[in-house]
Amino acid sequence: RPPAQLALLSVSSSCPTGSQPTRTSTMARESIYNLVPEQYVEQPKPPMYRSQHDPSAPVTGSTFGTHGTTQLHGAGIVKKRGAATFGPSNKTNPNPQTYLKRGAPLELPAPTAFKYRDASRKPSVPKVEDRPVMGIQTAKNFITANAVEAILQVPQGLGETEPDYLAKADYGKVPEYLGQVKEEIRRENDMIDAYVMEMGRAQGAVEEPGEELIEMSAAERSELVRALKRKWDAVNAKYQKMAHTVKLDTVGKVKRKEGMEKELVQIEADIERLERPGPVYVSS
Repeated sequence: RPPAQLALLSVSSSCPTGSQPTRTSTMARESIYNLVPEQYVEQPKPPMYRSQHDPSAPVTGSTFGTHGTTQLHGAGIVKKRGAATFGPSNKTNPNPQTYLKRGAPLELPAPTAFKYRDASRKPSVPKVEDRPVMGIQTAKNFITANAVEAILQVPQGLGETEPDYLAKADYGKVPEYLGQVKEEIRRENDMIDAYVMEMGRAQGAVEEPGEELIEMSAAERSELVRALKRKWDAVNAKYQKMAHTVKLDTVGKVKRKEGMEKELVQIEADIERLERPGPVYVSS
């Protein structure tokens, strides 16, 4: 059944016998408008109220805190302001001898023409006799001018187009700097091989002048590496059996442990030397 019928059935089953469910309860329980999410509009926060009066000023003219032994600072004190009632304090008193006598003429300034103080006033309304300028004509061809302006105008709203990398001249080619790097690596390897061979020959000539250095093949090197790794596993198994021994009370235990550690370090160095790229020479 549709959700609306299910809601009506649930409402009718919950109502007592002889009573009918109201439309208000049905609409409150289910409505299609409830599926539309309401957009939350955050109300702007009003600015914080700031009083225009000085909060640190003492209380003046107040009877609060004037009774008792404890009195507030500034309570019951009236702050007098200068020239609040009787005018400015620097006012000069009138001379009693120069009073206005009977029949004396009243001295007033000479009348002048009225002028507005603001110079930036709007222009006056034109008079009835003023006629607007009419009959002005121009020889400009607006159709041609608009056409020329549209042709010369730079198009707006066109962004920069992305470059087509497939149309480049060196597309699909190996960069030249990679060839230079490979050449430098090859020269360095040749120099290292020549130096190693020269050093090996020099050491062999000192020890046994009749011996000759032969480069070890890759198969021999891999077999030797595997053999060294098996030996390292065997020595490490023996070392792990006595690694838990904390109390080395005899000289033999100390020497046995130090000898295994030195042997493991030597085997690791030999494996690293054989796995290093480059030729390996042995004496015949």
